Amino acid sequence: MPLRSPKHKPLKLVVILLALIITAPAIFARPVTAQTATSTQYYDKSYAWDYDGRHWTWNISIPAALYEAYKDVPVSTRTRNGPAGYGFLTTTQDYYVRLLTQKLNDSANEMGYGSYDKVSFILAFVQSLPYTSDKVTTGYDEYPRFPIETLVDDGGDCEDTSILFATITLILGYGTVYINPPDHYAVGILGNNLHGTYWEYPEGSNKTYYYCETTGDGFKIGQLPDEFTGQTAYVYPIDQSTQYIPDIVVVPTASPTQAAVTSQGPTPQPTPTGSPDVTDPNIQQVRPLSFNLIEENPALFVIIILAIIGSIGLAVWSVRRPKSHVAQPNPPPPNNPEPTQPPTRETKYCIHCGSANKGYAAFCENCGKQIAQPTADTVS
Repeated sequence: MPLRSPKHKPLKLVVILLALIITAPAIFARPVTAQTATSTQYYDKSYAWDYDGRHWTWNISIPAALYEAYKDVPVSTRTRNGPAGYGFLTTTQDYYVRLLTQKLNDSANEMGYGSYDKVSFILAFVQSLPYTSDKVTTGYDEYPRFPIETLVDDGGDCEDTSILFATITLILGYGTVYINPPDHYAVGILGNNLHGTYWEYPEGSNKTYYYCETTGDGFKIGQLPDEFTGQTAYVYPIDQSTQYIPDIVVVPTASPTQAAVTSQGPTPQPTPTGSPDVTDPNIQQVRPLSFNLIEENPALFVIIILAIIGSIGLAVWSVRRPKSHVAQPNPPPPNNPEPTQPPTRETKYCIHCGSANKGYAAFCENCGKQIAQPTADTVS
């Protein structure tokens, strides 16, 4: 009987089994969405405001995941400490908000703005956001928003825009508090020798916080709305250590520009999550807002000094300049001067005794009788 080659069935089974194991994930896998940058959802937002005679526009894309992270915070948690506890919503550590703030700061620096104009520029941006009622937009009587929510929701009421403005100014290092007039909410900026209304906090500290209205368009630093004139207000320090920090990191995609609004531009492309080519703003010591001519406007200060020197020189030249002497005319003689005494010529003769008398005599100096007036008076 001829010898037969052994059959390798076990080997074939092993090969088939390995092939099934390798191809099984491709055959039976469920379809899933790839977690890449291009699949990230964004809210594309556009903002426009005016400042210093210029019209500004800003198109940014805000990640939906970040917005939802803040949106999920219950209302009861937001309001548990009342208006004094809004440090919980002042998200100065949010990576995205910090980068947005840096974009605004870079634009202000490019314009050469000092501290006063920089804060005013940011205030104008916040004031441009529409005012909306919590009851209408959320159904709650009170719904304080996080800064990201205010940007996505296209505005909010007084506490929402105040929280946004306070967050930006704190990130930039300016002294900031919340000011709470009756049924209103605003921000106070630490300043020195500015114009307008301010609160001293703490009392006796000589720290003056100037009122900033965030809901009305065109209000300047220190300008108090008429309805709050003479009203008292609470001043709340902002405890940044209590702020809510979501577990998510995202980056912005665009900076403000001065281009005039002509038409809607292309939708910004999603930006990959990671380390963007944008430097994080430096944390600075809290410093007062000031309007120092030497620091803020050195050129204007030089012009003022030159004008003062020129004025002094002109005054000295005017004093030393020889003056021309003009002879004053003699005063005209008085018209028809009255004689100091009557003429002394003797022209009258008494008709009674014939004695000569002075021309002005009415009675004879000799006999005492009345002298008759002569028919003609002659001058000798």
